[in-house]
Amino acid sequence: MGYFIVIVFSTFLGSPPELLPIAFRNGSDCEEYLTHQVNKDFTYMNVERNEDLKYLTNITNDKFIVCKKLEYPIPNIKKIQPMQNNL
Repeated sequence: MGYFIVIVFSTFLGSPPELLPIAFRNGSDCEEYLTHQVNKDFTYMNVERNEDLKYLTNITNDKFIVCKKLEYPIPNIKKIQPMQNNL
């Protein structure tokens, strides 16, 4: 299980990615928010469509805004049997 979040990538001087403080349970809601609300908040961004995803990019291609699924790995913990004392 994971949530979809909006991530802003910029190639300007190695800037770290920025996470917008909102999460969605499915990808279609995240893309809907991305194309309608985030597009208004960032200037000069265009909606681009790939085979199965939508993202925002500016005209100089140095800033990208995408929806990405954030998942935490579930560790596979094996139980260790206690050692028997055979004295």
